[in-house]
Amino acid sequence: MLDLSSFTEKVSDLSGYKKLENDDTEGSIVEFVCREDDYGVLPEPIPANKVMPDWYKNLQQFTRGGNDQKSIGTSTVKRCAPFMEAMTMGWILPLAADVEFRAQDGYVEYKWDFDLDMVSSHSMAQVGEEMFPRHEWPILKWHNYWCINVPDGYSLLITSPFNRIEERFETFSGVVDADRYFNFINAPFMWTGGDFEGIIEAGTPLVQVIPFRRDAFITDGLARPMTDEEHEYQIKTQRRLGVNESHYREDLWVHKKGTRNVPFDPDSDE
Repeated sequence: MLDLSSFTEKVSDLSGYKKLENDDTEGSIVEFVCREDDYGVLPEPIPANKVMPDWYKNLQQFTRGGNDQKSIGTSTVKRCAPFMEAMTMGWILPLAADVEFRAQDGYVEYKWDFDLDMVSSHSMAQVGEEMFPRHEWPILKWHNYWCINVPDGYSLLITSPFNRIEERFETFSGVVDADRYFNFINAPFMWTGGDFEGIIEAGTPLVQVIPFRRDAFITDGLARPMTDEEHEYQIKTQRRLGVNESHYREDLWVHKKGTRNVPFDPDSDE
């Protein structure tokens, strides 16, 4: 079994993230299921809040002010709740095995030492060939071997992992009505690494999977000028931010329950 301990290490500091008191396991869950022979061999999907990138984990919460490196400057994104929440929503599907790439002059070759396909080519015709902004390099596809069960009425946003800077590839985004579609969902991606020769390692985050309830969407919108009351409220919020740049994080942000994996019980009837 692949050792992913370095990728699933518990993150102790999520910029003030607070776990809610309600911690029961009852209610709807998302199930990631694979073929029996692959269970225990494939790395399991990881709650996104358990696989934060090293640069973020090592980032200080404040910059240092000016030439005086001992004084505290402004907040970094380590204290930015919107930035952090985007990174920690849903689950990450990691790469199952090392894949060696050799990219040169618009061609990309790849190979791996694993008994399941990791990558395949994708037709450029499906993105308009030379009409596509990055047509100089091929479109490829990550293979995924997890099917995803969600409750009735739920879909999945499958996207390139939020706020995780990956220079070699960028996964396309898509929405799948997974309550009606039970199949492996592969992930087409653009090669963005240019000329490159090296290994994309097992455990590399490939996609972020975020379940959402379809009927919770707001579908109607309009644009209009502010009312006097709204203008006064906006100015007051701006002034409060001028006094305390962490006003949103400390006073307005609603703490949300983070995703997690519950233990699988093979003897359970459910």
